[in-house]
Amino acid sequence: MAGTTKNIMESFTAKNEAADILYGFKNQENRKNQFDWGFKTDGLKDILSEEDFTLIEKQDSSYEKNLQLKEILQRYFSAEKGGDNAQNKKLADWIINDWGGIHSLKDFGKINIDIKNFYDKKQIGKDKINDLKLSGSISSRSKVLSFLSPDEYVICDSRNIFALNWVLFFAQLDSDKIHLFTPLSGRNQTMPKYNLETVANLVYEKEIAYTFTTYSNFCYLIKDLTKKLGFKKIYETEMLLFSISVNEECGIPHFVKEKIKK
Repeated sequence: MAGTTKNIMESFTAKNEAADILYGFKNQENRKNQFDWGFKTDGLKDILSEEDFTLIEKQDSSYEKNLQLKEILQRYFSAEKGGDNAQNKKLADWIINDWGGIHSLKDFGKINIDIKNFYDKKQIGKDKINDLKLSGSISSRSKVLSFLSPDEYVICDSRNIFALNWVLFFAQLDSDKIHLFTPLSGRNQTMPKYNLETVANLVYEKEIAYTFTTYSNFCYLIKDLTKKLGFKKIYETEMLLFSISVNEECGIPHFVKEKIKK
C-alpha cells in the first residue's frame, strides 16, 4: 500500500467488493427518503436569484432539495481576487452555519485558504487541496469544497467515514490486514455502539490498518465507487453513505448486526 496518494487508491483491490455492498443499499426501495438532512433556506434569499431559490424551495424531499443545491450553489462562487472575496466568504458562512449547522466554528481562515487554493491550482498547476489530512477540520472544510466544486470534492465527515469504513471492512474479510480510512470523531450517539475495532478483534480476529489518511484518498475512492454504482454524480454516493451511516433499521448498523449473527 505504498506510493503516491493516487496510487494508493489505484492499488486498493477491494473496490468491486465495496461497490457490491453499497449496491444493495442503493437498491433499497425507500433509499431517497432515508436522507434526512433538512436545512432552512431563509439565508439563501440574499444569495441566490429568485428563480434558483424557487427551484430549491419547490422540491418535495430533503434529498431532492440537496441535489438542486449542489447543482446551483457552485455557480455563485467567484474567482474575483483569486477567490478571496466577500461573496465566497458569505457562501462559506451559509454552508457552515445554516446548511451544516456548525455554529461552533468561528475561524474561517482554513476554509478561505482552501477556496483560494482552488482558484490558484489553475494557475500554478498543483492542487494543494490534495494534501489535506483527515483531521477534525476536514468535516467543515470539505462541506464548503463540496459546494464549490461538486464534481471534484465530496463531504468527508464522521458519518461518511464511519459508513465507508464498515463497507471496506466487510469488503476485505478475506484479507489478514484490513485497510481503512482514518476515523473522525463525531457527535452522533449511534456510532459508538458499533465500534469497528472491537468487532474486528473479538469477532473476526482481523488486524486493522488506517492506511488512507488524506482527503484526496477519500475523494478518489468515492469517484471510483460512483462509476461502479452507476450514479451520475459523486455527491449521490456521498449522500448514500450519509443516509445509511446511522440508520439502525436498514443502514450500516443493521448490516453490521446481521453480519455478526452469521
